[in-house]
Amino acid sequence: MRELRGIFPAIVTPFTQSGDFDPGAMRRIVRYQLAAGVHGFYLCGGTGEGLLLTREEHRAVAETVVDEVGGKVPVISHVGAFRTDETLLRAEDARAAGVDAIAALPPAYFYKPDEKVLVGHYAKLAETAVLPLLIYNVPQRTGVTMTSELYARLLEIDHIVGMKDSSGDVHSLGRFAAQRPDALLFNGEDRVLLGGLLAGACGGIGMTYNLMPRRFVKLWESVQAGNQLAAAKTQEGINECIAAIISVEGIAATKQTMAWMGLACGEPRSPIRPLDEDEGNRLRKALDAVGFFKEE
Repeated sequence: MRELRGIFPAIVTPFTQSGDFDPGAMRRIVRYQLAAGVHGFYLCGGTGEGLLLTREEHRAVAETVVDEVGGKVPVISHVGAFRTDETLLRAEDARAAGVDAIAALPPAYFYKPDEKVLVGHYAKLAETAVLPLLIYNVPQRTGVTMTSELYARLLEIDHIVGMKDSSGDVHSLGRFAAQRPDALLFNGEDRVLLGGLLAGACGGIGMTYNLMPRRFVKLWESVQAGNQLAAAKTQEGINECIAAIISVEGIAATKQTMAWMGLACGEPRSPIRPLDEDEGNRLRKALDAVGFFKEE
């Protein structure tokens, strides 16, 4: 297994004007991120609108990114879907595309699974994929909160190597890190990346890495050098920009900002809507106020 640590953008999925996946735009985005020094990529998650992609589109995204990356850094593909069987098919496609690892949300979108269901679901996925597998803890989206007991049970399953924790709860993340120091634990809440790294995370996966990859790489490097003061200053600047981004719908704001940066990637897919004119104006004003475009 190639080393999975550092800064992994939760990369957006670009669409054409007609709403189809745009591989050319994806390649440009990947090149931009690689030039910024990111340590890997995370595909088809929430930011990548993965749950809104068809199986064929999901496969095409993985194939395109793996090909463009060319082995320079590892690629993680999120394969979670509404049904277990669909999750397994996406995992098979991701493996065939050549990704280095996969991740998956728990199957909880209306039907809330108990621990027995969760363990069975992840066990089937791990057995099918035969790839390093990250659990995904995002209780505010799924209604499923990871516990120490469940975490321990899941890590006993072959091929499960750790977790992406997007709860934003640095205290809990630190407890998970201390519970299994050998497991991979990614921080998934951009605003507390520094806290997550200091608590024991092996890296970060996030939406706003699309917009500020150099800043996040700088934060990572400061932490690795033991310069927490510099890292805190970088996190402060990042958080000012994040406040502007999330003042409107996050994915739509990210795609609009990327277009302003010369990385046009189309509009979000329904039911996410693009920003209206007033929202776009407010977003631009907020980003200008924190000097985003001067920095990026």
